[in-house]
Amino acid sequence: MIQEADQVIDAWKESPVARIQPAEVILVTDFDGTLAEIVQDPAGASARPESLAALEELVRLLADVIVLSSRPLAQLENLVPLSGIRLIGDSGLAIPRHALREALDRFNADAGKILERIPGSWLEVKPASTAIHFRNTDMTGEQMKALMQPLLDGARLAGALGRKVIEVHAPKAGKGSALAALIPNEDPGGVICFGDDENDRPMFEYVSTIDMPHWAVGVWSPEAPLGLFDHCDLVVPGPAGATAVLQEIVEWARAAS
Repeated sequence: MIQEADQVIDAWKESPVARIQPAEVILVTDFDGTLAEIVQDPAGASARPESLAALEELVRLLADVIVLSSRPLAQLENLVPLSGIRLIGDSGLAIPRHALREALDRFNADAGKILERIPGSWLEVKPASTAIHFRNTDMTGEQMKALMQPLLDGARLAGALGRKVIEVHAPKAGKGSALAALIPNEDPGGVICFGDDENDRPMFEYVSTIDMPHWAVGVWSPEAPLGLFDHCDLVVPGPAGATAVLQEIVEWARAAS
């Protein structure tokens, strides 16, 4: 059930993470659709000022604050210009080895030829992945995925359909794997995560399995796929809802520190 802002306070107070010290907590959040509204041109996206202000304060109060996004790191550095925050771009994917790099290069060349025939679509090549953007077309996600699937079959690549984008990268890689590598080394007392899209599903699933206090916040939109928030403890409406949760966590951390 989607919770409105006035229900966030009770939800947070009842969470297991609210029972431990702020200095033991790691917070991980997505960017697009979570800190920022989705826009027609990703280059025009900007984080809600209230969310950035909350994150800036939480950097001083929590063990770690991480923005984990599918955007390249260089873009994140411009979009989240906060000292002390940890930025992880390209969904935390490892730089591909030779075979995977060749597979991505072949996919990019073939997909680029297809997209030339689809006005409004474009190919974004990132260090360890590729994104097919089609928000400015009249195509559905299923139609675009069907066009790309023959290029993925047999290429040792996976294509995850998100909010008018298809993220192409190594199978079984992404935000869930990135957190699974990160969290044990950090050894926190608790974890909070925020996300809004299909590539956040593995993050929600991983966090739900860890043997420590955890709290997953889903950021709902009309484009959210079925079952995306099944492993979330709270679902809020859009980036404004995420802001309300962040501000409540700030208030708690101030009082507890």
